[in-house]
Amino acid sequence: MSMGYTSCEAPWRFRGWRGSNLPALVAVLAVSATTALAAEDDPYAPLKLYDGTWNATTSNGKTTAIENHCARTGLFFACEQEVNGKPAALVVFLPRDRGAEGRVYLTQALTAAGDKPGAWRVLTIDGDHWVYSGAAKPRAKARRERTVNTFSGTDFIHFEVQSSTDGKTWTTTMSGDEHRVR
Repeated sequence: MSMGYTSCEAPWRFRGWRGSNLPALVAVLAVSATTALAAEDDPYAPLKLYDGTWNATTSNGKTTAIENHCARTGLFFACEQEVNGKPAALVVFLPRDRGAEGRVYLTQALTAAGDKPGAWRVLTIDGDHWVYSGAAKPRAKARRERTVNTFSGTDFIHFEVQSSTDGKTWTTTMSGDEHRVR
């Protein structure tokens, strides 16, 4: 799953976050137009697609098994993630108001290693197009990274990890596909 993190590397860690790689929540989720409409009324509806087992394959051929156990806990939505059978992270989602570009969530990844949490990140969902951005308040002139997920149905996602120095022109540094196993 591409959760704005690079799925086939240390999932749930953003690239550039204290030198580690953010999982492309690690790239999985599949969202259809129907799900996007449901999200208008229920901000948690699209996030429920993360639940399940996925195989993620990067453009360089590396395959990673990802298993997500997701649930709404009240205001928060959380996914506990295992990567290749080992505990990796707990990713927390906090819905915000709908923005001009789509439904907005703050996200936070807590690693199984107990690393200090980084800044809250931003996920923007507009139909089948999901963008995981860096810190909620990016530093001026800082190199930025994001993961762009494009969903096809509920069992397939194409992800691209991108970087930019100006926040306008983006270069893809890694890409891949994820498929739901169950």
